[in-house]
Amino acid sequence: MDDTVQKQPMPDRSARDGLRRATDVIHQRLHQHPMLRRLAEGSISRSDYIALLHRFLMFHEAVEDRLHRGPDLSEHGIDVAERRRSPLLHNDLADLGAPAMIAPSPVHQFLLVPGSAAAAIGYLYVSEGSRLGGLGLARSLDGLLAPGSTVGRSFLVGYGPRHGAMWRDLCDAIERMGAADEDRDTMISAAMGAFALFEACIEARGTLLAETV
Repeated sequence: MDDTVQKQPMPDRSARDGLRRATDVIHQRLHQHPMLRRLAEGSISRSDYIALLHRFLMFHEAVEDRLHRGPDLSEHGIDVAERRRSPLLHNDLADLGAPAMIAPSPVHQFLLVPGSAAAAIGYLYVSEGSRLGGLGLARSLDGLLAPGSTVGRSFLVGYGPRHGAMWRDLCDAIERMGAADEDRDTMISAAMGAFALFEACIEARGTLLAETV
């Protein structure tokens, strides 16, 4: 055998593998963001935690708006309405006595309404995947919030007993949709766009709060 023949890269074993590989660089970069790192370490301050919740809210309200205006995913076993996470963020901000309204962000305009079910599922991969590990992050706040309580951290706790089942349902939809190369490529492109929006929201500068009544 000719030793000079280069080995070809192994194909992704699943559609989720493809999504994970394509978004790994930005994913790892986000893990190193100072505010997200302090959250994971349990060293985040109350003011920084509130600011981070507002940045999460910027992202989730934008994605939820696009998904609401996008294609129906019920035939793929996905109820977009029940996966809305912005209400949890509003609850947490209210529990912390923080204004829930945020100023409109110009970064929102760069996330398009999904033109297909594959694009919508690509968005969901990012918005739903951001809650993985949430229970551990919630526990890291015991030094800041009341230990053992979900007050101020319902967003991180997520869907409670349905948490795992809802993620598995999405993963099943990803694999079914990703069976076609074109749809897999569309999912990856949409996920990259959603990750870019998430990073832009996390990196937001200046005040995020709108004037309160």
